[in-house]
Amino acid sequence: MGWLNAAASIIGGLYANKQAKKAVGAATDQANMAYDASLPQQYTGMFGGFDPETGEYLNNDWQARMNQYMDRSSATGEQIQNLNPLELQQSLYNQQLGLLQPQQEKQFLSTEARLLQQGRLNTTGGAGQLEALEQAQGQERAGLLANSYATAQQTQDAMRQREMQDLMQAMQIGSMPGQYGSMSMNLAKLRGANAWNRANMISGAVTNKAGANSLFAYNAARNFGNQQYGAQGDVPTMQGAVPNYNVRNDYGMFGMGK
Repeated sequence: MGWLNAAASIIGGLYANKQAKKAVGAATDQANMAYDASLPQQYTGMFGGFDPETGEYLNNDWQARMNQYMDRSSATGEQIQNLNPLELQQSLYNQQLGLLQPQQEKQFLSTEARLLQQGRLNTTGGAGQLEALEQAQGQERAGLLANSYATAQQTQDAMRQREMQDLMQAMQIGSMPGQYGSMSMNLAKLRGANAWNRANMISGAVTNKAGANSLFAYNAARNFGNQQYGAQGDVPTMQGAVPNYNVRNDYGMFGMGK
């Protein structure tokens, strides 16, 4: 009966290996499914979305608006780069002086006419009064020059602030799709965790079933070898017909050592 027990062990081991391969294949399929579920997927919202291949993006309207802010910021930056503060100061001074000069001339002529009417035009007092008026008007023009410089600096600062505000608006719009990317990542983590749990349960169940099937096959083959045949209750003598290969009963995942 030894050769039948050996055959039972071989059959059980082969079946165990077959079932083990099925279990590995099922576990691999479930692992691949879980991995696919854990990858970020496309996510779309009101302002744009996220694509796993191309990355984050804005829709056409918001992309155009962001480009407008970027272009305006660049244009302001070029204006600042080409602006000469001294030239701007002189330009502002000339504009203000053009408004002030007629008033000063009118004031000077009016004072001169009054002194002439009073008979004081060519007197020391009249000349001193006209000189004081000219000095006052000169100080007023000097004040215009100083104010023009301050205005030129304020203009540059305002332009820089406008440049930065437009740039910040563009950057704020450009950062909106990042939220869609984060949402896609968070959903991928959630799907991945659930998929891995499902994969573990399925692969565990398949592995247990494979083990049970292989053990059943082994026991069935061994019981078959132990059956009583013939009047003598044994297989006819076959001593020497089947060589002894010293077959061990430890084949496969679930083989049992004898």
